[in-house]
Parts: sequence; structure tokens; C-alpha cells
Amino acid sequence: MKIGIVGGGAIGLLVAAYLGKEHKVTVYTRRSPQAKRLQNEGLRLEKKGETTCISIQAAPFAEAAIDDDIVFITVKQYDMSSVLDNTERFRHVQTIVFLPNGMGHVEKLAAFAEKNVVVGVVEHGAIKRDDRTVEHTGIGKIVLASLYGTLQDVMPLAARCISDFPFEIADDWEQVLVKKLIVNAVINPLTALLRVPNGKLLQVAPYYEMMKLLFSELQQVLPIKDGAAAWKHIVDICQKTAENYSSMYMDVARHRKTEVDAILGYVLKKGDELGIELPLSQFLFYAIKGMEEGGEKHG
Repeated sequence: MKIGIVGGGAIGLLVAAYLGKEHKVTVYTRRSPQAKRLQNEGLRLEKKGETTCISIQAAPFAEAAIDDDIVFITVKQYDMSSVLDNTERFRHVQTIVFLPNGMGHVEKLAAFAEKNVVVGVVEHGAIKRDDRTVEHTGIGKIVLASLYGTLQDVMPLAARCISDFPFEIADDWEQVLVKKLIVNAVINPLTALLRVPNGKLLQVAPYYEMMKLLFSELQQVLPIKDGAAAWKHIVDICQKTAENYSSMYMDVARHRKTEVDAILGYVLKKGDELGIELPLSQFLFYAIKGMEEGGEKHG
């Protein structure tokens, strides 16, 4: 199977590393030097102290002719315009899988409605060490659900049961994305603001109370079917990734733009639509935006 991956960040490289062992994988990067390095030197996967090198193809997204069977979109939410403004580039692709955090992109995917459009969430921990190296820091799964069309092209990935990199198929795309959004909305901004790894939110009692207060606020505006199960999922993720730093923490620490607009910004938009004030979410939203703009060094 020919698989394309748009995005050379941590998640893009992680997906490429595991699928590249059995499929013909091409990573489409924003920068030409990264594509050249991946093409010439291969992709390095670090896990549990071991390093594996995987041979893949790579090309700059702006120049590539994309004709893969499946294309995974792994760019950050704020870079989605580079994909959504270039729908013609995907005219030969039948199935596109969107994996960004947040839910702000969903309503825009109607532009691809004539194709098989799959949305999903990534529950793995990964850190990009350099342009060709990704460390798998937390083993989880990728959950996929159909938005338009069918899942026929991605079903073989779920059936294959790749070791340490399972795919799971779900029926309700909205619940899949909301479940991940809640995790991101609780863990990411709090860890970024407090400058702590994920596990500290459970270990420090006042931080745990902050989590509960924020979760209670989110329940007012997001379609959470089972609050107890949703809370347990947040706690489980914190436990499984206790030593990890959230992507938002890392973005703030490295003076990069965060995905707070796609996460808490989406929550606040829902609050506005429902006429519900969300003071904690708003406080955290502006705190993270301030840290982005302030340019201070964190961590």
C-alpha cells in the first residue's frame, strides 16, 4: 500500500516510522532540507533505549505529486490552511485521514466530501529529536472514524495489529474527537501554565483540584455522554504519560505557536454559541496566548 504523510513533526514521523516497516511511505514536509535528509539518511525511531532506522521516501509538500492510496494529515491545527487551500493537490487520493488536535477543522473538511474522509486521534506520546529522529515516549493507539465515505482503505491497518502501534475503528466520529479534545483542554494548558509534566497534575493535590474544576466547566458545553468515563480517561492519560510534557508545554518552552486556538478556542466558541460563560477556560486561553506573545523562556 502507498501511504503519504503530510507533516514532518513528531506525529508525522511516528506514523511514518511504524507504517514504513511494511508499506511504501512518503513524508511530505514543509521544508526541503528535512525532506532531503529523510530521503538520503532514513528515518530513525527511538523507543525504550533502542534505535531503528527505516527507509522511506520524502519530498517537499509544495513540490510533490501526491498519488498515494491513503494520505495522513498530521500538521498542527494552525497549519491546516496549507492543506485546505490546496485541495487540488489531493485529486488522485481516495482516502484522507486527518489527525490534528482540536475540532476547528472538521467543518472545513466538506471540501473533500467526494473522497473517503477519516478523522482520528493519536494517543501516543512522541518527541521529534531532529529532522529525521522521533522518540516514541508513550505507547497508545490511533482511533479512526468515518466523516465522509467509507473506512475500507484503513480497515487493513486496524486488522494488522502492528506491535506498539495499534489502530482502532470507532462508529461515532464526534465522540472520538470530543474525547481527545477534553484531554487536550484539561492537560495541555494546565501543564503549560504550571510548567510541569503530565503526572504532576495527579500528584499535587491543588493541581488535581484545578483539573476537576476545569473539567466541570467543559461539561457544560461539550457533548460528553458519560462524564465519569471521560474523567477516568483524562486520569488514565495522565498516569500513562506521567513523565511526558504536553505538546502545549513544549511549544511554549520552545517559543513556538501553540494549538490553544483549536483547543480552548473551540471550547470558548461553543460557550458563546450556547450563551454560557466559561471563566476558567477563558483565563487559561489568555494565559497561554500571553505566554506565546510574551516570548519568555519557560521550563
